[in-house]
Amino acid sequence: MSTEVHLTTSNILFRVSDHVHQCSDDQIYAILGKPETERTENIDHSPPGPQVPVEIVAPINNASLSSPSFLQEDIIVIDFGQSFTTNNPPKGYEPATALHYASPEAQFESRISLASDIWALACTIFEIRAGFPLFEPFIGSEADIVKQMVQMLGKPPEPWWNAFEDRQVWFEESGEPKPADVQKRAGVWLPAIRSSIRGQLRDIGTQDEASEVDEGPIFEKTGIRLEEKEVELLGDLFEQMLKYRPEDRITIRDVLCHPWFRNYG
Repeated sequence: MSTEVHLTTSNILFRVSDHVHQCSDDQIYAILGKPETERTENIDHSPPGPQVPVEIVAPINNASLSSPSFLQEDIIVIDFGQSFTTNNPPKGYEPATALHYASPEAQFESRISLASDIWALACTIFEIRAGFPLFEPFIGSEADIVKQMVQMLGKPPEPWWNAFEDRQVWFEESGEPKPADVQKRAGVWLPAIRSSIRGQLRDIGTQDEASEVDEGPIFEKTGIRLEEKEVELLGDLFEQMLKYRPEDRITIRDVLCHPWFRNYG
């Protein structure tokens, strides 16, 4: 029996060290620091409604989390609320996968399969290895994610290409990005440029900002670049996992047997 999971980095957590479960709040704060909070208010400074949290809390500093006394180098997978067995899909199912992990068939047709899991897994592996998403979700629109796909993978097959209504802003009908000056005259502030999977892999570490503190053994040091052998192996794996048509993607068995896992996974 097969199960649809759609694994993303949000589903992967480190286990907390056993002794932490016995710590008091003060002991936890001594490790992580006191929470930084700020009360919420409306723009006009009126009290927020009941649907708004009373305060917001700043994220914990990663350097504190990476302490061997706090986290184990042991992971768990969580959140199976959207999962289902492939032989019994729920009626009227709408994929709830985050846009930058969603496969083309999920985005264009709300259709998923085990091959959709392969696409999401490729995005997850890249983000774990690189420290940033394969498809940047900052803007958060479906059109922008599809734009990034086309930049990297080229023109998608029909009917998806024709369904991508915003394509004419960034791309020629061949799938190649329009000249930068043409995009600029059309009002594009973030133009499309040709990219590649291997190019993305070679960029890992080139834009890292040096940390002001030692982030501990769990985090890779900033500025670490992939050796060319890994670029070629991981690039080959991703190119087989990120095929536009789901039937063209490799299976999970093929993924696990790939040389990248034997050498680096």
